Amino acid sequence: MWFLPPFPPRWFRPVRRWVRPGGSRFRLWRRRRRSGGGRGLWGRLAESRIGRWWRALLQDYASATREAALGARRRPGAAAGSLAGLAGAVACAAAVPSAESFEAATVEAAGTLLLLSPGTRSPSADRHVQRLLRRREAGRLRYRNFLFLAVVYEDPHADDAALYLARCRHLRPRWRELPGRLLDVGFWGRWWVLGARLRDCDINEEEFGGLPARLRRLDPHQLRSHRNESQFLEKFRPVALTEEDIRRAESEEAAGGRTEGSRLDGDAGDS
Repeated sequence: MWFLPPFPPRWFRPVRRWVRPGGSRFRLWRRRRRSGGGRGLWGRLAESRIGRWWRALLQDYASATREAALGARRRPGAAAGSLAGLAGAVACAAAVPSAESFEAATVEAAGTLLLLSPGTRSPSADRHVQRLLRRREAGRLRYRNFLFLAVVYEDPHADDAALYLARCRHLRPRWRELPGRLLDVGFWGRWWVLGARLRDCDINEEEFGGLPARLRRLDPHQLRSHRNESQFLEKFRPVALTEEDIRRAESEEAAGGRTEGSRLDGDAGDS
């Protein structure tokens, strides 16, 4: 219970107006006290504009999370597929190869081809690797990361070129010309074009250029076929001749002897 003198002194009147239970300042103080405004720095920060904005943002995220959980309970298959797709996208983005990895792969490919003799080295793989090395030494290789994959393409000029053609943005190659300048594509931690060129780098395909078209191509099922295995084992078996084969061989031998005798008689008559 409040005790106030009936006639307070002059110095007490402002204090009396501030602490009067029915006054506006008292109501404002009590409202701030109940809402947490009198809790110090954190309380004032929570009641500020930025505090209210963060509170509304967290409430929105909480409601969205609750709705997503309810939707996953109603449709678990779709939720699992969405989660798997999101995880795959994150894994692809994390496994994008870098520009340093492309340079390392190019140098390693050059070392692999150097260990092979020129006669057994693949000319197409050698030309591709030498092209990459020349572009690398000239500083014309460009690397771009597109979040899920990376590309390496060639530029007409080096980075430090001070030519007008290299500096003028109106004379630079357009993006529609990128497929013609594309050198490699990096995805899931590897460079696919370089790997495809080095797949059969120890086979000189130009040696088979004189063969017919049907003999230049070898299907995978022909490598381990039953017919090939049987023909390979057939050479270790003894040769078995039938009576018909013996008679045919004897007749051919007799015919060859008569032909040789007649040829010798003709030569003797001419002499």
